[in-house]
Amino acid sequence: MTDTNSPLLDPIGEARRLTGLAHKEGVMPFLLGGVAIAIRAEGRLPAGLQRTYKDLDFVILRHDTSKWAQILERAGYTSDVEFNRLHGAQRLLHYDMANSKQLDTFIDIFAMCHVLELADRLPTQGETLTPADLLLTKLQIVEVNDKDLIDAIALLLMHPLGQHSEHVVDLTALAGVLRNDWGWYTTISDNLSKVGLRLKTVDLDEDQKATVRDRLDELQNALVSFPKTLKWKLRATVGRRIPWYDLPEEVGES
Repeated sequence: MTDTNSPLLDPIGEARRLTGLAHKEGVMPFLLGGVAIAIRAEGRLPAGLQRTYKDLDFVILRHDTSKWAQILERAGYTSDVEFNRLHGAQRLLHYDMANSKQLDTFIDIFAMCHVLELADRLPTQGETLTPADLLLTKLQIVEVNDKDLIDAIALLLMHPLGQHSEHVVDLTALAGVLRNDWGWYTTISDNLSKVGLRLKTVDLDEDQKATVRDRLDELQNALVSFPKTLKWKLRATVGRRIPWYDLPEEVGES
């Protein structure tokens, strides 16, 4: 018999175990990171886009913080007491000691190189953030690494672009963030170019690459055409002469 208080080694199975436990307690956590992208692919990720996932990342609403922490501890996780004492208003860390894995919880916002306000953007159902917000959280990293580029390619292969839907890369949702913030826009634009370069060498067939390339071109054109706010335009006059991002301390990867 499996010990229901012991974390599973398989990250996808473990993510679903925790989500199920939370739902029984009336808590709605949503996955982000590579595991979320793999779950949304529903087993259809080509071999060239599959990778090993080290950690789990969730976002919850602030009013669920205490209950979520209790769920994790009952589920076999150890709290990082000092980190949570210092940063618990926005972020929690817990550890699966048996499998040497980390679980990162963001509360209301995702704050790394840029800040994504999520409290009013969470899906109405499901296990993960929307494809648009998964893409934003992956490509907001100024010093983007290969796993993030691979995950972005996976998202664009699995999800068409569209509007007003939680099942596509929603251009309206992207515009709501990027048209108002030159820094966000610049980092995403830079990283989409890097996605295009990585696509040339990724192990996909030509039809799959063409699908991603077409969606990438459409996305880059959409970013340029978004009507920009006065705030965006004023920051653009300063440009890259001053930093437009934060460099947060890395406490794990997914």
